[in-house]
Amino acid sequence: MTRLPVALAAGGIVLVGCSTMPDPRAAMPPMISTTFQCENGSRFWARFDNRDDSALLRLDGDLEVRMAGQPVASGIHYAGFGHDLRGKGGEVVLTRPTGDSLRCTTLR
Repeated sequence: MTRLPVALAAGGIVLVGCSTMPDPRAAMPPMISTTFQCENGSRFWARFDNRDDSALLRLDGDLEVRMAGQPVASGIHYAGFGHDLRGKGGEVVLTRPTGDSLRCTTLR
């Protein structure tokens, strides 16, 4: 007789373990656009698309670069066409195909 309650309790634990966790991106807006000011005085615009984990950067006035999201423990990381964008909070580092890096902050 004591086996039935134990079996039911164990089954309940298994069901709780199988529940799905909500997707953290569901609470974020679908797109976010911002302009960054870099330490050398240059600026660039970025649009982050949370629906497909991508970013579109407009550099040097007219060059557009589409970047794909990369796995990261925290913050952001996007890469594409030799460009790399990493950051956390309002600060990012943009690395160009030449290897040159720029530290930039979000314009508010």
